[in-house]
Amino acid sequence: MKKVSMQTIARKMGVSTVTVHKALNNQHGVSEKTRNEIIKVAYEMGYKLPEKNQSLCFIYVTHKNFIMSQDEQFYSEIYHKLNMECLKVGASLELIVHDTPSTTLGTLKAIDSDKGISGIFVSGQLSPDMYAKLEELNLPIVCIDFYSSDYPFDYIYVDNYYASYSVTKYLIKKGHRKIGFIGDIGFSNSIADRYFGYLRALNKYKIPRDERLHINTNIEHVPTKLTFPEMPTAFVCHCDRAAAALYEELSLAGYSVPRDVSVIGFDNTDLCEHLTPRLTSFGIEKITYASTALGAMLARIEKKDELNYIKLNLQLYERESVRTLP
Repeated sequence: MKKVSMQTIARKMGVSTVTVHKALNNQHGVSEKTRNEIIKVAYEMGYKLPEKNQSLCFIYVTHKNFIMSQDEQFYSEIYHKLNMECLKVGASLELIVHDTPSTTLGTLKAIDSDKGISGIFVSGQLSPDMYAKLEELNLPIVCIDFYSSDYPFDYIYVDNYYASYSVTKYLIKKGHRKIGFIGDIGFSNSIADRYFGYLRALNKYKIPRDERLHINTNIEHVPTKLTFPEMPTAFVCHCDRAAAALYEELSLAGYSVPRDVSVIGFDNTDLCEHLTPRLTSFGIEKITYASTALGAMLARIEKKDELNYIKLNLQLYERESVRTLP
């Protein structure tokens, strides 16, 4: 007989795995009516109710390049949202800022020997060597904002290729034909996917590719002067921080956003609202990443052999940084 999981109960009830976990473990955040209904369905389906709520200790690992800068918001915001979600189910979440595999593994082993690790969240892309080392730990691992078929982990990710195709198409529909792209495609898979999605849109609408319009640098880390034979009318930036850096470079060069140049970013961080003009961005609510990741982790702990591949949908947040051309 196939084992009944919390995920199976959640699908039948039309609620999240986190809600089922809280109901079955008698935790706060679920109404008495919903709790009783979930317990009733679980009993009818043959689910074995937990005898005791075991304290869970999770780790959140992300590279120092993604979280150390005071301007970085995407992964740090996911961490804060995930921490709040963990608290709701009585779990703890510890942050490890990854630098080298040896130091990160040493920290993980120290925590595991002290209190035990229930699972690891990996946010953003790390090196192949680090993923191989994590696989050897034989712990539940949920990757956030990253996907690979090379490792037996759970993945919560977005379709960066299609997302960039969509934002480039958006600019084309706004009348732009000279569109630049900013981002180092060798830095991460997500930037590369966004670059190729951008090229796909240009090709779809028969706009000639001009390699000179690609600044193959993460200008949020490496200040870069804008040198074009003719300034593009719009830029697709690989992230909101890159867009903020572009604002500064454009201002220094005497250009105004969006009067002279339109700008669009990715991730929809709080930074978008603090820029002038406010930045149009393609992103997702960070609480969605957090709650989905925790649900996948709880499901993986319960059914160790079932992997989760969950693709989230991004949406466009229109603000004032994009101008419609005549």
